[in-house]
Amino acid sequence: MRNILTLAKNLVIQREKSKKFNILAFVFVAKTLLSILILIIIGSLTNNTQNVEATYGLNPKIKQVKTADKATVYYLDHAKGQCKAYINAKAYLVYNNQWSDIKIINNKELNKWKKVKLVKSKNNPAVYYINNDQKVLIKSEQQFVDFGFQWSNIVTIAQADLDEYKENISFKIAGTINNYNDNQLLVKLDQTSPTADYLVTNTQDNLLAVYNLKANNQLIEIKKLILNFKGVFNTNIINEIYLTDENDIQYPVFYSSYNRQIIFDFNNQPLVINPNKIKKIKVYVNFNNNSDNIINNTIQVAIDQTTDIANTKVVGDFPIAGAIFKLISGSNYLGEVVVNEQSLDIINNNEAIVGLTEKTIGKFNLIETSGLADASVKELIFLNKGSAKINNLNNFKLKNKAGQIISIAKQMVDNGKVIFKLNNYQIKRSNNETLVILTNIVGGENNTINFSLDKAKIISSQGNFNLKPSIVNLDETIVIKRKAINVIAKNLEPSKKIFAKQAGVIIGVFEIRNNNQKINLEQLNFSLEKSTSTPALQDLVYLVNYDSGEVYNYFLGSEFNNSAVAVNLNKLNLEAKQNLTVALIANTNNNVKNGDYYKIIFNNLDYCAENNNCLSDKVNSIGAKLTVNKANLFLYPNNDLGEQSFIKGEKDIKIASFIVEAAAGADAKITSFSLSRGNSSGIISFTNGFSNLRAYINSSKIKTIQNPHSNDLVIDGFNYILESGSRAEIKIYVDTEADLKVSETQLMINNLTAVNDKSLLLAVVNNLNVNSYRVIFGQVQAEISKVAEGFVVKGEDDNVIAGFKVKNLGNEDLKLQSITINTANQELTYSLGYSNLKIIDRNKQVNAGGIISKPVSGANKINLDYIVKTGEEIIFDVHIKTNNNVIDKNIAIYFSDVLAKGKISRVSATISGDPTDSFKFVIVSGGQPDNNKIEKFIQPVVGSITYGFHDPNYPYIEFFQHSGIDYDVSQNTKIKAVAGGILIELVKGTIGDQASYVTIMHSATLATRYAHLTQINFQIGDKIKQGDIVGLSGGTPGTLGAGKYSNGPHLHFEVWNNGIAVDPQLYF
Repeated sequence: MRNILTLAKNLVIQREKSKKFNILAFVFVAKTLLSILILIIIGSLTNNTQNVEATYGLNPKIKQVKTADKATVYYLDHAKGQCKAYINAKAYLVYNNQWSDIKIINNKELNKWKKVKLVKSKNNPAVYYINNDQKVLIKSEQQFVDFGFQWSNIVTIAQADLDEYKENISFKIAGTINNYNDNQLLVKLDQTSPTADYLVTNTQDNLLAVYNLKANNQLIEIKKLILNFKGVFNTNIINEIYLTDENDIQYPVFYSSYNRQIIFDFNNQPLVINPNKIKKIKVYVNFNNNSDNIINNTIQVAIDQTTDIANTKVVGDFPIAGAIFKLISGSNYLGEVVVNEQSLDIINNNEAIVGLTEKTIGKFNLIETSGLADASVKELIFLNKGSAKINNLNNFKLKNKAGQIISIAKQMVDNGKVIFKLNNYQIKRSNNETLVILTNIVGGENNTINFSLDKAKIISSQGNFNLKPSIVNLDETIVIKRKAINVIAKNLEPSKKIFAKQAGVIIGVFEIRNNNQKINLEQLNFSLEKSTSTPALQDLVYLVNYDSGEVYNYFLGSEFNNSAVAVNLNKLNLEAKQNLTVALIANTNNNVKNGDYYKIIFNNLDYCAENNNCLSDKVNSIGAKLTVNKANLFLYPNNDLGEQSFIKGEKDIKIASFIVEAAAGADAKITSFSLSRGNSSGIISFTNGFSNLRAYINSSKIKTIQNPHSNDLVIDGFNYILESGSRAEIKIYVDTEADLKVSETQLMINNLTAVNDKSLLLAVVNNLNVNSYRVIFGQVQAEISKVAEGFVVKGEDDNVIAGFKVKNLGNEDLKLQSITINTANQELTYSLGYSNLKIIDRNKQVNAGGIISKPVSGANKINLDYIVKTGEEIIFDVHIKTNNNVIDKNIAIYFSDVLAKGKISRVSATISGDPTDSFKFVIVSGGQPDNNKIEKFIQPVVGSITYGFHDPNYPYIEFFQHSGIDYDVSQNTKIKAVAGGILIELVKGTIGDQASYVTIMHSATLATRYAHLTQINFQIGDKIKQGDIVGLSGGTPGTLGAGKYSNGPHLHFEVWNNGIAVDPQLYF
């Protein structure tokens, strides 16, 4: 109804706008439209109130009726629009009806009422199907639904009335066998079937009914379907009737008509329904334009009986009819669309080349000619009348005149149709749109293309009806042709990955340009041209992908000697529009000379298209000429560097350097070289203490070998361009470990691979096996040894408690870093009166590092910053300050964690000796008599003085000052104490560098020292009287206690006052 109201409104608007409108025609149309509106309103009231008065013309008070020619009495249910026959007089009287209530009506009036078929009693939910005088129980809700019954059609009757019907379980209901499980087809009107409405002439795709067909438990094949058309209409108004499935896909079935029966013959292709599956049949009708008066015309479709569905047992509530539609004329209101195919200038555009994309194959102009309504295009179906097959064309596009793609269809369907779905593409009233069909030409050489518009689904804006457009097609044919694949010869220049899997020289490069079609390359055919003097190719020739390096195939170069060579590609896939560049790679003969040349000719290309059409194209593409021009390289040692020395454990040291020069003429690309060791060189390996070997050319790092492991080191995996007439340095760096097992290395380059940067011909390399400089590896090594024990005086600012010697045994100056002083019983602490702990160079009397102002118990680490030169030995004393509260006892200390490193290399030193030797020092009371109160010194021995205090003639003055006097006495002479005191220092030397000596403290400030002793008679802490025999003299080189700096038997005697050596002769 809404569609018709819209139509009426638009008509009035058009009348107001058009001054030329014919008044008589307007009056006629207005009367017609008014009649239609009255019917619509009445119909609406009928639907809303379910009162059938307007439809059937009987007074609602009339409920008992019969016809004049029959005795059967019917009850009229005005609420449902149904009538029920009384089975006999008893059933009639059960309801207290009077015979006088019966009214006579004609058969036409009675036939308007639908017969009641579903009944139940008031107090029993069981539903029965009735027919004539019999009833059948509906056994289940599913059976009720499967029959297509509607719950709203059930009528409640008296139990006495129901009892009058004979119960039967096997009789036929409307001709249908009532065995629900007997492999039957269940037919009903689908719930999606349209309800009563209005249909307009000169429209198409009008849905009349949707039938639901369900196979019970066996496969069903329908070979014939009869549809019965009912209503008041002229059959000429029907243009076409067709059936579709639930997806609106049309069933491929032909029909014939007779006396308003439409017979669909499925014999050639039966409609198959699998067990327990459902198929739907939609019934569509297309109407012609009709100028006849069709007021009160109606149309309805129905399946009247089981025999209307052939070759199967059918169950259903027959007749199964669709809704009743009223017909109206819309030829002057809905609008009109004309479609004209336009010429493609076929004289100049009559070919479609295989491989082309978006080739124009059709052009159509759509015009809304009436000016009455807008039109919306939903679907366009084009039919190819040419010979092109489904696989010849694909990817169809529909483009509007603005250049926009408005629909896409991937390919033709089996019958040569291309279906474009559009989303209500609008064409304004009195306007037009030109649409172009584009497609990809996949194959089908010599096949033809001739598309016409077969069907169009176009909706009017006036009521949303499907218009029936006028279509005018042309007859223009396009022929599919094929062009040979294009091949281009390219320069012989390498790509980044061409040598990913195969090395050599590029002798040919060709680009295959595909013509927008998917193909499989079968084989390529090549031949070789060369100068007469040029050696033939003997080794394998590889066909590779120029961009990726993938090897496709290979053959012997000698095959060129006989004829052309066919290279199989094993159906290599090439997509549409994809280009492929291939290269031929070969190894040239070593005898090839500058000026020789090679040239490849690409003869033929064999391939198969997607449609398995295999072709061979003549290419005859002449490749670029490869003219031999070898690069020339020279190797030299780097003369700017001589023999190098490094410390074991150093990192990033340069162990080799070479110069490589490129002669003028051609740039060279260096790709690898190998290193070997000289005759006196140790093996550079991880096992021997080498790691992270790095190779450079100038500043470019070309390779790192983390763990070298062989005599020959291969440096590869790089490309370095050395321009002609230039030079570069090849440098080798390495890290070493402190325990390096090699003392000398020397490397040489025994092989170097380079090619001409352009042609990739192997370069000539001169002076291989040239040696780099020698590299000597030394060590950072020191020895620490005990020298002397000491003493402290209470309240003394500077006491010497121990002495030790450090000797540099390595190949580099040594930098002392730290030493830890330990006490066994935690006595050496600030809390017990000790402070200012430090290390002093005995000879230079300078501080060797930091000062610990407040020592802690247990251990104290003193940071040092002192250089001991290569081969040098230095005696260091441990100094400390005391207060008057220190406890009188002997204290033992020892050293640990002596750390040092090379001054330049910063390699940690290896410390030998025994730094953990214990040192004891004595605590002396500060209350002893001072220097002017002690007895006068006596001579320690009887003998002449050979060297005096600070004697300039002292033989070892170049090392240190003579800090005492030397007595000329024989070996093992007894030595007397010059005065009484306490032994505070004792050093027992060995047969070696260390001399033996003792120190006696005579007062708080005065002490004497006796050196080069072969025997010592006292221990630290012993009290000694003047004249006591301290020990025996020595000094003969090589004897016990003589030490390093002695040239004969003698006694070395010193006097120390306030920690400073003074002239002993002042105290005798």
